[in-house]
Formats: sequence, structure tokens, C-alpha cells
Amino acid sequence: MSNFANSHRTLLRCVSALICGAAILFNNSASAGDDAAAHTNRLAYDTAIRCFVADAYASDERRKVGDEVKADSYKAKSRESFDLAYTAGDKIGLTDKQVGRDLDFAQQTELPRLIRDQHYLLDTASTCKALGLM
Repeated sequence: MSNFANSHRTLLRCVSALICGAAILFNNSASAGDDAAAHTNRLAYDTAIRCFVADAYASDERRKVGDEVKADSYKAKSRESFDLAYTAGDKIGLTDKQVGRDLDFAQQTELPRLIRDQHYLLDTASTCKALGLM
């Protein structure tokens, strides 16, 4: 991959993280016709779910090697991401049941991907850390 493509990808990741962070931090509310705000809220929702799974995985991995302090820290961030997923889900009109279903589905799909794809794991961790969710 060229340096241009790498720097462009990094820029897009940063912009996505900033948009998601703004939605989470500033409690962005959208009217029904506000497509940009709806997209931002959806991005916040999807990212919170990914961070929930990534933090839970990191917590389990730290616990396996006996690092209880770091495991507890990741577990707390997982809970924070979990709560943010419900908040963002509410903003995009999802019921608690729908959010719960999405969280369950993410655990089934995201966890295997995080385990087998080191690049995806590092990319996800970078995004979650940039948002204070890891």
C-alpha cells in the first residue's frame, strides 16, 4: 500500500473517530430529516458495539496471563461501551431488545474476527482508544 493510501486511511480513521466521539460526547440529537446526524448516531452505535466486544476480549486475555488490574480496566471500558451502545441505539430509534440482539450478534461475529485478524484487532483497539473506550 502506498504512503498516500496509508495516510489517507489514517486520516479517514481519525475523522471517523472524531465524528463518533462528538456524537457520544455531545449527546448529538437528530431530527428525523437530519441525515448527517442520523449517520453520526449510527456510527457512534456501531463503534460502541465494536469497542464493547474488543474490550471484553482484551479483558479475558489479560485475565489469562494474571493481570487482574488491566483485566478489570478493560472490563470497565467494556461496560462503558455497552452503556453507550444503548444510549446511541435509543437515539437511532432502536428498542433495548434490538440493541441486545445487536450486541449478541457482534459477540458472535466480531470476536472471531478480532481473534484471527491481528490487523483488525489493532485497528479496532486504535479507534476505541482514540475515543476513550479502551
